[in-house]
Amino acid sequence: MSFLNKKRKTVGRSFRIDEEWLQVLNEEAERQGISVNSLLNRLLQQYSFIRYMLRYGAITLTRKGFSAILESCPEDKIRENARNAGSSIVKDLARTMGIPTSYSFLVYLIKKLISGFAGWFECDHHVKRDREIFHLRHDLGPNWSIYLAEISAEIFRSSLNKEIKTEILGDSVTLIVDK
Repeated sequence: MSFLNKKRKTVGRSFRIDEEWLQVLNEEAERQGISVNSLLNRLLQQYSFIRYMLRYGAITLTRKGFSAILESCPEDKIRENARNAGSSIVKDLARTMGIPTSYSFLVYLIKKLISGFAGWFECDHHVKRDREIFHLRHDLGPNWSIYLAEISAEIFRSSLNKEIKTEILGDSVTLIVDK
C-alpha cells in the first residue's frame, strides 16, 4: 500500500466542513504548532488504521482503567493471551488491509500503527549494522511490558519465522531484531 512508501504524492481537494469542527481543528493545530492541513493528514492516516481496528471490535478505555484491569490479571494468562494474539492478528490485519506480511510492514505496524495511532507505547527505533532495536516505553505497568514482549516475539516468529530478543525493564520493553 502507498502509506508504506516514504515518498507520497499529494493532491488538492476541497471539502465543506461544519464551522464548529473547523474551530476544533484550528485550536488543535495551534496547540500542536502545526498547520490544519498537516493535522488533517495525520487524522486521515490515523483513520485509515482505526477503520480496520473497529472491524476487530476495538474499544477505548482510559489508561488508568486499562492499567487496573491489567494488574488484576495473572502473569501466565497475560503471556498466553499475548502469544495467542501475536500468532494470528498481524497476518489477519495485513490480509484485511490487502498487503503482504513483510518485515517493512512489521516496522510500520510497530512504529506507526500501534505506537503512533493506537497509543500502546512510545517507540524509539535504532538501525544498526547488524540489528535493529525497538525500545517501547509506556506507563501501564509491568504486566503491559510482559504482554508487549510476548506479543512482539510471537508476531515476528509467526509472521516471518524469525526469533527476536526481548528485554523487559519495568515500564519499557526492548526488542532486538538481528539482521
